[in-house]
Amino acid sequence: MGRVSMPHGPLAIDALLAATVCGRAALPPAFSVEEMHPVEIPVAREPAGRFHLASFSVGRFERFGPRWINRRFPIAEAQALAGPKLRRINIAGGPCKSYRIPLEAGHTEHDVLRWFLLGDRERVTDLLGDVHHLGKRRGVGLGRVLRWEVEPVEPWSGFPVVSPEGRALRTLPLNWPGLTEIEPGYRTLTYPYWNRPAETMCAMATRSW
Repeated sequence: MGRVSMPHGPLAIDALLAATVCGRAALPPAFSVEEMHPVEIPVAREPAGRFHLASFSVGRFERFGPRWINRRFPIAEAQALAGPKLRRINIAGGPCKSYRIPLEAGHTEHDVLRWFLLGDRERVTDLLGDVHHLGKRRGVGLGRVLRWEVEPVEPWSGFPVVSPEGRALRTLPLNWPGLTEIEPGYRTLTYPYWNRPAETMCAMATRSW
């Protein structure tokens, strides 16, 4: 894959699959908890059913390049189109505000991100075929996926949500079996991860492994 931006941390493959299911079913986007539709994906759930047994993205960033989000209000054009009473344009705030915001984006090691999950290989592969970009600023070309490879792996104790060293590979309850290195924080256990009212104290996912 190409350069990717993940300002909010590792990417959740269960959310990617759920978004693809919604897209194929032509479900409208939900902007509140009340508008959400129940969405299931071909990935096994943990015994209590709280979340799916799928890790977040795993990969080391190899290098970052400087990148900015810029917006410069077209003052000359606005003055030309405006009426004779226009005397002042406020570019420091409001709808005409100009800005220059730094954006964290870079290449992962070997341009690869990995996920681990327990699920239906064929159905997961089919859904991932609809995912062509990842992360933020996809509309300007960041996070372009070159190809997906879905392969069986040899499981370990804690697979697929705890690393062999005992680190969380996704948001997990603090008392999840096998966790030995815990970074606590308030997070949502399952998609949609923007559902702030559902946040609880969790073991947060490690960015790299």
